[in-house]
Amino acid sequence: QSILCIDVKQCTNSTTTPTPTTTPFPNTTITPPNITISREPPLAHTKGDYPQDLFSVEERRQGWVVLHLFGMMYMFVSLALVCDEFFVPALGTITTKLDISDDVAGATFMAAGGSAPELFTSLIGVFISHSNVGIGTIVGSAVFNILFVIGMCAVFSREILNLTWWPLFRDVSFYILDLIMLIIFFLDNIIVWWESMFLFSSYILYVSFMKYNSKMEKLFRRYILNNSNIVKVLSLMDKEKPKPALQRGGSTASLHNSTLRSTIFQLMIHTLDPLGEGKGDLISVTKNQKVNKNEKVDKNVLEKTEVDKNEVDKNEKLDLPNTVNVEVTPPSDSPGPLQQEDAEDQPLSLEWPDTLRKQATYLFLLPIVFPLWLTLPDVRNHASKKFFPITFIGSILWIGAFSYLMVWWAHQVGETIGISEEIMGLTILAAGTSIPDLITSVIVARKGLGDMAVSSSVGSNIFDITVGLPIPWLLFTSFNSFQPVAVSSNGLFCAIVLLFLMLLFVIMSIGLSKWKMNKFLGFTMFGLYFVFLIISVLLEDRFIVCPVSI
Repeated sequence: QSILCIDVKQCTNSTTTPTPTTTPFPNTTITPPNITISREPPLAHTKGDYPQDLFSVEERRQGWVVLHLFGMMYMFVSLALVCDEFFVPALGTITTKLDISDDVAGATFMAAGGSAPELFTSLIGVFISHSNVGIGTIVGSAVFNILFVIGMCAVFSREILNLTWWPLFRDVSFYILDLIMLIIFFLDNIIVWWESMFLFSSYILYVSFMKYNSKMEKLFRRYILNNSNIVKVLSLMDKEKPKPALQRGGSTASLHNSTLRSTIFQLMIHTLDPLGEGKGDLISVTKNQKVNKNEKVDKNVLEKTEVDKNEVDKNEKLDLPNTVNVEVTPPSDSPGPLQQEDAEDQPLSLEWPDTLRKQATYLFLLPIVFPLWLTLPDVRNHASKKFFPITFIGSILWIGAFSYLMVWWAHQVGETIGISEEIMGLTILAAGTSIPDLITSVIVARKGLGDMAVSSSVGSNIFDITVGLPIPWLLFTSFNSFQPVAVSSNGLFCAIVLLFLMLLFVIMSIGLSKWKMNKFLGFTMFGLYFVFLIISVLLEDRFIVCPVSI
């Protein structure tokens, strides 16, 4: 009776007439909804629809959590394998069948190939774990791509990275718009269906813009001719920077769109020397290229040629009678070195390696590679190219299974250690799903194509924000009578604001350094990334309060 008593009149009525217990119920139903609305989401977030674990929490704390940690990291490699070896080639076959331009393909299919783990993690977070693990993974991977990946490219490149202003300006403009929308939608801690539609429509707008990318660039250049200061800066950049000969037509996800992207299987089995792959590339790229006699040879390019010649193995004879090292960018329609590299894209090979180290790596990867090789046709093999729908659908199923195991085991590790899924997504899952792109970006940057690596990092983030987040939200609302999705979290809103501020800092720093990235800027980005991680963990664990929350 003391619980049912809300005011004095009810208490007096309950003492005189104990039988009429119906009067307190109208008053008790007024306050509990206010309590349950604020209490239910955290309870749902901490549980999740996972199967029963073989080990209890106490057994995991005694040491068995190492198995879950190993399984989670093994799923990182599994996701990279299925995406690189089967999913991305199948998407490439679809783009050729549909005759889609490189720019649109890079913004759609190839971006989906690179961001598939984040998308499926977001789906699992909404429908299975009932947590913000997907949001945390996408925000964490965005910061990882912006700060850590670009910083690694700047630190490990052989020279100062010269960036083309247009792809970076274009992608960052769309990305800033998307982040502003996401920050506004996060203010009330719920996502309504029309907010998800707005985010996804911005992706459609971006793809439409990419369809007319070259025309829009010409219009923009013509428009900014009215500003003499901008013209001076841009003309200075164009004179100083030799354009890489393998650069595609501004495709945002060009790392996934060319054979410059070494798959994780090739790196671990066949290459195992990723940082030494760029030697002599500048010489071999321009071999047998026809050059106009009136073409002016830059002194800096010739000096770089001498450096690269010295780096080539002395025992290797170079036949370069007709080679002149100038900046040559073949048009996208004409056959060039890039198409020759595409022709050399070999299917997955399960040949037994020769060295002991490679054999150990081969046995380590065989439990993943062999089932994939059995169930998915390799479309890079000419005879299997017609089975690309099977490879496409099968790859999606494998990615979904690997993502589920990754999130489940990450939840078990976090539950054992005492870390929430949001923090696991912001830190470990974000880095684990982005490591293959990190390795490829460093390789590409050392080949002199840092421009491609930087624009690809920003472009993949656009897909994550505008597809990886709103699509699971739209599916959830459509299956639940258009109920809003709860995204309440202690620190995710502030983490998104931090991501926005970090992006502005990176762009301002690159702009002030005349669109060049040196090693000092790379180490600065490293420091900012670790500052972001520390602040995000402190916010999520309530050690500090987000100052911008409303």
